[in-house]
Amino acid sequence: MSTDSVLRYEAALKVTGSAIYEGEVSAPGLLHAALVQAPISCGDVSSIDATRAVGLPGFAAMVSHVDAEVLQASPATALIRERTVHFAGQPVALVAAGRLQEAREAAHAIEVSVEARPSVTALSQALDKSFAPAMVGRFPAETHRGDASKALAEADFVVRHRYDTAVNNHHPMEPHAVVCWWEDGKAVVHTSTQAIFGTRAMISHAFRMPVSDIRVIARFLGGGFGCKGQLWWPWMFWAMLASRKTGRPVRLELTRAQLFTLVGRRQETVQDMRLGFSADGRLTGIEHHVLAQTSTHADYSDSTAVYSRFLYACPNVTTTHRLVRTNEPQPVPMRAPGTAPGTFALESAFDEAAERLGIDPVELRVRNFADHDQEAGRPWSSNGLLECYRVGAERFGWSQRPAQGTATDGRWRIGWGMASTLYPAIRQACRVRVKLAADASLRVQCGTQDMGSGTYTALGQMVASALGVSPSQVTVELGDTLLEGPFSGGSQVTASLAPATELAMTRLRETLANMAVTDERSPLAGQRIEELEFQDGMIRSRTGNVGESLTDVLARGAAEGLEAEGESAATQHQSLAASSMGYGAVFVEVGVDAELGEIRVRRVCGAFAAGHILNPLLAKSQYVGGLIGGIGMALHERTATDRVSGHIVGDSFADYLIPVHADMPAFDIAMIEEEDLQLPGGVKGIGMLGTAGIQAAIANAVYHATGKRVRSLPIRIKNIVD
Repeated sequence: MSTDSVLRYEAALKVTGSAIYEGEVSAPGLLHAALVQAPISCGDVSSIDATRAVGLPGFAAMVSHVDAEVLQASPATALIRERTVHFAGQPVALVAAGRLQEAREAAHAIEVSVEARPSVTALSQALDKSFAPAMVGRFPAETHRGDASKALAEADFVVRHRYDTAVNNHHPMEPHAVVCWWEDGKAVVHTSTQAIFGTRAMISHAFRMPVSDIRVIARFLGGGFGCKGQLWWPWMFWAMLASRKTGRPVRLELTRAQLFTLVGRRQETVQDMRLGFSADGRLTGIEHHVLAQTSTHADYSDSTAVYSRFLYACPNVTTTHRLVRTNEPQPVPMRAPGTAPGTFALESAFDEAAERLGIDPVELRVRNFADHDQEAGRPWSSNGLLECYRVGAERFGWSQRPAQGTATDGRWRIGWGMASTLYPAIRQACRVRVKLAADASLRVQCGTQDMGSGTYTALGQMVASALGVSPSQVTVELGDTLLEGPFSGGSQVTASLAPATELAMTRLRETLANMAVTDERSPLAGQRIEELEFQDGMIRSRTGNVGESLTDVLARGAAEGLEAEGESAATQHQSLAASSMGYGAVFVEVGVDAELGEIRVRRVCGAFAAGHILNPLLAKSQYVGGLIGGIGMALHERTATDRVSGHIVGDSFADYLIPVHADMPAFDIAMIEEEDLQLPGGVKGIGMLGTAGIQAAIANAVYHATGKRVRSLPIRIKNIVD
């Protein structure tokens, strides 16, 4: 399989504005929609009066819980079928009008009467009502291996601290949008979703209609990171109801402020981490207890403590998760869900242990390397973590690390820190179809979507390489419910595509090879199929010094072209004969102005092992993008809530800080190639690896520079300045 840095397939379309995003789709008679939002954080809607709005110019319709009662009850429809208000800013109605400004004016004219009830707006207000979820993501919420309590009591050295991580909000460049209409009772839905098939299934369930009557399209997405999924569906359903009610297409696009409340957030966590070591630095016990926020209308928990079960060798490990319901927006997965907050606690505690034991932080991690999955008792399918440590440390110059608090550069105190990162290698069921035309051009189709990570490019590159043609001869079609395909999330799209694509192309090559060697008119007649190779638009014999162009083979045997499909099954961490993870080691240099409290990340070296890398250019982009998100989590991002009203404070980029170009360090990315024979295609996901680990590496570097341990994110001026 190719390992070339092919340029992005859709790059020209995007930079020239030719790529049409779903919110930009036009339709005759299009109506624009706006949401009416609740002013309270807990209570019930008494009435909704549209009298003033009906008389405004352009008004077409309003839909509310009354209209949504026709939808089938489910978690996806609960918020729009019921009168209950669970959080401030929760929509209670949707208004459609001829123009966007008219829709917004009509929404402001809707009069909503509510009955408020006391609300819970902070974890600390309901600790006595915390509860344990059954599962956290794909994993059990609570596990016990050995006897961690006894091991910690008998340990030679124990690190125990509390670590806090803040709420972070999803803010993809493209806001959530839908343009939808009905054709003879069938639904056409253009929407920015990470899961076209999941979206179609939920529409089918909510509207009680067969999936064959629903077409969902999402050809381009301007990012998602976990938020373009289930929390978007209720408001999309309202737009569909408005379209059916008016008989006209309806467009709804969320505002930037609405993204703070309506589409999910990274979960707030409070973590109690305890590590026990022997005198020689061997882990003897781990306890990792997590308390996190969920909403009053649904349960969600990141797998925050899960990775303490896997990362290091330890015979005694206890992990638990507990949730507290608050009248705040619902959390959802956000890039590196669970891994990012969980490794912040684990890797920060590990750094403190290294410092107090007098062992180099890299050496302590090497000393506790897990040579197999101790939770499941299985071998690793591959594990390049030790090589990540070696290569990362060498490229960063870790051996020259100065003593703590001694390095300066003018007004800056310089600190170095590092941390490990990991993420499970999982994949979903996938189906890929390839069509080879008589002119040797290829069309490849898959029922998935490109969130902006390069799926178009990776898929086009794989089929071009397999057939030995130029990528310019390949047309890629995604984002339409034509074939089975994975949702975009969990670092699994490329890993899911690879084996299905490989199988489709194997079948196509076999058909072509058979056509050539069995045709007496072909120069390849009688050649052994296993000696043939596909290169430069030709089929050639490696030993016979003969060959023929694809176009000539097709002209004689398949003038109408050929078609082949490939499929792959879903696999998850728990179901494999060997456990599979991607790994990494992140090294960071920071500068800290001790007087002003300013922190600058000066350089980052990330060494990652994630199976076979199809396209190093795309992979580097994913790693750097993930590291940038991790920098934001470590130093910038915090969603603040007014604890009295429950409203988000500062729901704009003027107040919600995100990293910008001026915050960017120099990035050095090392990709450790792994041969993983246990995984079809040998590909692991890479999208999550960069986002986890760097938070702890930054905090560890801040300590190295200043001598101050910071155990809450984001790190603020008050953490640095006395």
